[in-house]
Amino acid sequence: MMLVAVLSLSGLFQDHMVLQRDRANPIWGTDRPRQTITLTVEGAPQVVTASTVADEHGRWTLHCPSLPTGGPYRLRVSGSSERVMEDVLVGDVWIASGQSNMQFPVGGVIDAGQEVRDAQFPAIRIAKVPQRTAMTPATDVQVEWKLATPKDAAGFTAVGYFFAREIHRSQRVPVGVIDASWGGTRVEAWASATGLRSAWPGVDVELAHLAATASEVPKIQADYHQAIQRWVMAEFPRDTENVGFARGWAAPDCDDRAWTNIDLPATIQSAGHADNGIFWFRRELDLPVESAGRDLLLELGAIDDRDHTYFNGELVGHTGIETPNGHEVLRRYTVPGRLVRAGRNVIAVRVFDHYGLGGFMGPARALVARSGDFNQPLAGPWRWQVERTIPKVPDSVFATCPPPPPEINFQNQPAALFNGMIAPLVPFGLRGFIWYQGESNVGQHDSYQARFTALIRDWRGRWGQGQLPFYFVQIANFEQNGLWPQLREAQTRTLAEPATGMAVTIDIGDPRDIHPRNKQDVGRRLALLARAGTYGETEIVAAGPTLARVEIDGAEARIHWNSARGLRTRDGATEVLGFELAGADGKFHRAAARINGETVIVTAAAVPAPQHVRYAWADSPATNLVNGAGLPAAPFRTDAY
Repeated sequence: MMLVAVLSLSGLFQDHMVLQRDRANPIWGTDRPRQTITLTVEGAPQVVTASTVADEHGRWTLHCPSLPTGGPYRLRVSGSSERVMEDVLVGDVWIASGQSNMQFPVGGVIDAGQEVRDAQFPAIRIAKVPQRTAMTPATDVQVEWKLATPKDAAGFTAVGYFFAREIHRSQRVPVGVIDASWGGTRVEAWASATGLRSAWPGVDVELAHLAATASEVPKIQADYHQAIQRWVMAEFPRDTENVGFARGWAAPDCDDRAWTNIDLPATIQSAGHADNGIFWFRRELDLPVESAGRDLLLELGAIDDRDHTYFNGELVGHTGIETPNGHEVLRRYTVPGRLVRAGRNVIAVRVFDHYGLGGFMGPARALVARSGDFNQPLAGPWRWQVERTIPKVPDSVFATCPPPPPEINFQNQPAALFNGMIAPLVPFGLRGFIWYQGESNVGQHDSYQARFTALIRDWRGRWGQGQLPFYFVQIANFEQNGLWPQLREAQTRTLAEPATGMAVTIDIGDPRDIHPRNKQDVGRRLALLARAGTYGETEIVAAGPTLARVEIDGAEARIHWNSARGLRTRDGATEVLGFELAGADGKFHRAAARINGETVIVTAAAVPAPQHVRYAWADSPATNLVNGAGLPAAPFRTDAY
């Protein structure tokens, strides 16, 4: 009797991945119960092997022996069948997680076009974890490891990419980044229920309520989707006329030789088109005789935002505004056999992109044509043409977006993102974590430190690789509701947890945009923390001035700092901005401040007997104090202790 091949690996293990250097790396999956699983590594000075036996449920884990840094290697896993992973590098792997400022793509940063063109770092690989929620921990995830080249860089997490670039340049090793981020999410969604219990005694009650109301969610979701449709129709450009079809761009005999070449999957922005719009993509498909007259399955991956797909001139699929989160939906369209010919066939896809990045989002392995035993990959060369350009929609339009009901805003519920996006990554070999989150917890500063600390401990405990370094970004300056300083303070207090570091960004935000475009400096500042704290570069300055102590003498408050060598103002001014003093009444007044060596002397005529001082204590304060390395002083206050 023929045995069915059932060997399966976690979806993390793919071509082009990066394995963590200086340790044995776990590799896991499933196969038949009691099946022997063997790993063979090719490309090392000598052949490397490891083996294990699947348990009674078919689950198995083996450890790839430590490999020399570099590569490439070929990993061959054999069991009831065989899987081969090509172009595997060994270096340092970091998880980049958080909300929208971690998710923010390279295609949206300052000088994005140049950054994308300059992305020539094939030893940097980034894998994007699909955005998923779950009530219980997921056991697997599907990712695609992409090389840092102009083809894919525009869609990378900008902070993660710029961090990786600095580490790659300074350490001269391959760097892998696993991007697990989701805009608008709260810290408690990213920690497990078990991890949260120490910081949130009521978390089990909250989870029980979510489970009890699960049956109501479909109707609430449908109502909310209708509200979103109405908002999109009112606020965003509309797809009014299919001009390209009228011009014959879907037809098999269309002459597309003057169109521009593009390798898909890719975004329009990575191909050099800065604006949004309507774009056409075409390619030929050569089919064998046995496929003629048989239904054909077209799989095109995710397309951002909407599409009309044609085969030999006829519409065979459409995903429009009626599909919730259509930009994330993997397209699968059936071509009726009457359209399928032996030999030359033509696929044409019309893409409507009204906001952000647009185009074929992949993954590459999801682009394929299938008919019986015939499988033709569709990733690779296509041609494209612009039907119509749409000016960019400002971010401010989202202020009018209908807020999601709590019942369906599941990505903000406790443990939802840990279960869906973090749990399936454990125990992949890591060097550490970088984190940019906090904006969605503004107003919850009283609980933030405890929940954030619980997350750090939770992740470290689950990976079981010791005190993995955890570097995070303090939220940037942004003018909103007066509560941002308190959240920054809660983040600062989290530094009490060992092996953590905080990149201060109070000077590089945008008072009018919660998503500042200078992500290059954010990535660089995180990398400085890693270079000093993880890689042992003790000679570099990794952080700006932080409060050491305050000395009060009469009407003067003298601020002593850590990391204050070369203390100066960024703009060369004599006066240091951002200081306030308060007396016994607790009322703060704007103060004058000047640098004296590695200290700052602060006075205020309205406060002749100061008791407390604070610095940069506003949503978007005016500041100019930096150290000799140009890194900004961190906000603080003394009246809360």
